[in-house]
Amino acid sequence: MSDELSIIVSEQSNPLDGAAFAAGPGPMLVMASAGDCARFSLRTAKKNLAKATEAFGQVIPPQIGEMSSRAVKTALCLGPDEWLLLAPESERESITARFAKQSEQATHSLVDVSHRSVGIDISGPGAALVLNAGCPLDLTALPVGGCTRTILDKAEIILMKPGKEHYRLEVVRSFADFVWNFLSSAGREFETESG
Repeated sequence: MSDELSIIVSEQSNPLDGAAFAAGPGPMLVMASAGDCARFSLRTAKKNLAKATEAFGQVIPPQIGEMSSRAVKTALCLGPDEWLLLAPESERESITARFAKQSEQATHSLVDVSHRSVGIDISGPGAALVLNAGCPLDLTALPVGGCTRTILDKAEIILMKPGKEHYRLEVVRSFADFVWNFLSSAGREFETESG
């Protein structure tokens, strides 16, 4: 047996990098990989949201199920003291540094979870129908600017509704291909109906 130490460096890659799908006339459905971004899990008390908003550079909503999005940053309230923050990868270090400076003033936990999930954008008049092929929620009840944890077939997802016919979902990287294939398969129904 050798006394040599082996170091294996693994680079995370987005399994959906460059993926795109469209179906039906119009098209009825458009899907695309949302691309990589910085993702943070923030845990803090609501009394600290003003400081957290300052550190993130974007309003962090106080109510569960609310999402705030401006320019290239998004904040989702997922629980009584839990938020998911999305930002450009180029801002990862500066966001982390700003939160670190505030740690004594506003107790919090900020964890970089960028490699945990991937995003999928799904839009068009058929987006809700395709999602409802595997999601038990009444998506008409989800307001624009809303978000929730749910399931899609067998995969846990975080579902956001940035526009009337626009959804974005975050799925754990290991389920990305499964979710993409499920949505693509459901979306092919529009091709059958129009053909």
